[in-house]
Amino acid sequence: MKITILYNLPKTDLEADLDTQESALAVAEELKAAGLGIQLLGITIEEYSNFLAKVKGDFVFNLIEWDGEDWPFGVKAIEVLEKSGIPFSGSGSVGYRISSDKTEMKRVMKEKNIPTPAWSVWDGLEWSRSLEQLKFPVIIKLAWGHCAAGITQDSLAENVNEASLKARRLNETYHQSILAEEYIKGRELHITVLEKNGQPWVLHPAEVSFKSKPGYLPILTYDMKWNDKSWEFAMAGDMLIPKLPGRLQKKIETLAMKAYRVLGGRDYPRLDLRLDGASLWVLEINNNPGIDFEMDSGIGASSAAAGFTFRTLLLHIVRNALLRFKPVSYDPISL
Repeated sequence: MKITILYNLPKTDLEADLDTQESALAVAEELKAAGLGIQLLGITIEEYSNFLAKVKGDFVFNLIEWDGEDWPFGVKAIEVLEKSGIPFSGSGSVGYRISSDKTEMKRVMKEKNIPTPAWSVWDGLEWSRSLEQLKFPVIIKLAWGHCAAGITQDSLAENVNEASLKARRLNETYHQSILAEEYIKGRELHITVLEKNGQPWVLHPAEVSFKSKPGYLPILTYDMKWNDKSWEFAMAGDMLIPKLPGRLQKKIETLAMKAYRVLGGRDYPRLDLRLDGASLWVLEINNNPGIDFEMDSGIGASSAAAGFTFRTLLLHIVRNALLRFKPVSYDPISL
């Protein structure tokens, strides 16, 4: 069997922009070592509609993760895959759309009764709802952002005027809608949901291990994730695998499965939760997250705790994705 690893080529030399390409190379290396034929196919947004002619594989491992103003091209590329009938992994076009646009994601969560912090959207002119209705502090974030783009230690606002000022500044920099979301104190959990025989399989939560420092806010900023020259980079260590009470673990699994189904999850999405006392809050879902086996990532830590290696994790994803396209399960390595 030959697998095409499809990914978006980086537009800049920023680490967050290079990450998808690095993931594609790592996935290719592991699947090749497993005995599969590999084609690496990086594309630009100009190629979103005509890349199919270049696909040589029997299966597409889709790592496209366009964000910001480019996210609609990701939707369109996945629509091309859907129409082609070629088996592929990862989110469908609907799920990709939901997880790329946080305003849509929030709307669906509210409609489907998934607990999520209250919010308002700044479109560059006005707020979608009065900020006076929110509990402060709020965190100011990009509506179309991924990889913590735009998130800093200065992203919290303590009042209406400060929130509006920070939203305007972020809008001027990134030229997109801005979200003001009630800030939830507490533990941050990343939940990876795989599939097993066509059903969601919630792995054990991974917890972000924030270090303590006076005046430091326990939030995952861009510098903490990507800038190894920043003091913030040292403020988060490897993900923890916490021991949770059985009732809480069950509550997390139930919430994760519901979110997976109504928010378009497929194969290996990641849910970001905050645990405040006994209350769970869904911050967001990433339906086509970066995939690696580093212990400072949720999918790496949770998959290792479930007994996977990077190679067996990738093969698990391929085998289960194929079940959507094949009437019976089979081992791709034997083809």
